[in-house]
Amino acid sequence: MRQKLCRRLEDLEKISAAAAARRPRTSSNYRRVLDQLVAKAQARLADAEYQAWLAAQPPDYLYRRVQWLRAQLQERASGHSGQLQSGGLE
Repeated sequence: MRQKLCRRLEDLEKISAAAAARRPRTSSNYRRVLDQLVAKAQARLADAEYQAWLAAQPPDYLYRRVQWLRAQLQERASGHSGQLQSGGLE
């Protein structure tokens, strides 16, 4: 049983390594892009009108939006971006 489990783990590690090798590498400007996104988010949060809109939203609406965003990020992290159906953050 233990040998079978070890073999299975080794197989999974090989599969994972092969998948990681096939994934595109992040671009060299990812830090700049990330900084721009953070700056945009901070500017949006500083807007009083947006704060009022955000406070007026029901919790289930915000929960669904966060879940959608999380799914998008997980999909991109796994190298499968663009496969989720549209209908995201507008």
